Amino acid sequence: MPRRSDSRSDSRPRGGGRGRSRSPRRSKRDDSRSRGRGRGSRSAGEALSEWGTSGVIVDLKGSGFGFIRPDTGKVNDKDLYFHCTAVNKACPFDELRVNDEVTYEAIRDDRKGHPTAKNVTLKNGGGGSSKRRSSRSDSRRR
Repeated sequence: MPRRSDSRSDSRPRGGGRGRSRSPRRSKRDDSRSRGRGRGSRSAGEALSEWGTSGVIVDLKGSGFGFIRPDTGKVNDKDLYFHCTAVNKACPFDELRVNDEVTYEAIRDDRKGHPTAKNVTLKNGGGGSSKRRSSRSDSRRR
């Protein structure tokens, strides 16, 4: 009985080699992409010490981040970014207000390479010692 030809075998390249559809080999230099974007480099030549360790909150966003103006002023016309997760546990993000004086540590963001603040704490200690007045009127309370 004659063998039937399998239609799948016709599409394979002849000669046991690999087909032309294979992408060319990458050189070792292409592996540099996996190292990240300039983690060790400084953006616009700024040092983290320029940001200082204390300042005033100038903007807060409801989505969980804000900006601190260092006591020394803006650096390269920018304020220092901070995320709600960088706020010290003693004073929750929700208790921070614009014009609050804070202390912080300036670090470089691992992903973007931009300066950011961590361990943001109210200068006067924060916590429960300075209760803020509720914005609701007393007539609304039961």
